[in-house]
Amino acid sequence: MFGDGDVLPDFDFYCALLSLPVAFGTELETIPANVPYIRPYKERLAKWRGRLPDNGRLRVGICWAGNSAHLNDRKRSMPLDRLAAVLSLPGVDFFSAQKDVGEAQSAILRDHGVIELGRDFDDFADTAAAVAMLDLVITVDTSVAHLAGAMGKGVALLIPFSPDFRWLLDRTDSPWYPTMRIFRQSKVGDWDAPVAQLRDELATAAGRRRSPATARG
Repeated sequence: MFGDGDVLPDFDFYCALLSLPVAFGTELETIPANVPYIRPYKERLAKWRGRLPDNGRLRVGICWAGNSAHLNDRKRSMPLDRLAAVLSLPGVDFFSAQKDVGEAQSAILRDHGVIELGRDFDDFADTAAAVAMLDLVITVDTSVAHLAGAMGKGVALLIPFSPDFRWLLDRTDSPWYPTMRIFRQSKVGDWDAPVAQLRDELATAAGRRRSPATARG
């Protein structure tokens, strides 16, 4: 890899990274999607294992915002309180994978019993280790979505009405990440509909994962 101003070695061909699919003749049906191709470090797994309870309930991570400096962040990120309907679901342990969390957001997380992990991440290797121990990651269109998808973890991706080109249109799956389910806005700025759909599907999944003791009770 070379940066601006670096002296380049001799080469026979040059192709911009995002032009490689054209050079390879890639179609939707031939996009490589052999996941997982990212795996966490064993020592990082040991570091985070004790932070997640082992009680048989669904472990679900959340990430509601990306880099605020991103040009499209106003559309792709969402206020944390819009996820309240999901966070109130019984039978699910929620974990925050958000690195930057304000005091108001921390209060919302505490009110819903969400365990904060992201604020203690030192780097992306910590993120990967925590994600590896989750059953599902609920996230907006940010790096955590791509990390979880590349790790073959379940991903519920919440995207705006006009999404990034990678998420295509009018489909609930991703050709890049076979373990991803996409929840789309039906109109600009409306997170309520995709969040409600996600809540219903997550409630069903949580019901299937109830422990025998809980089911008998």
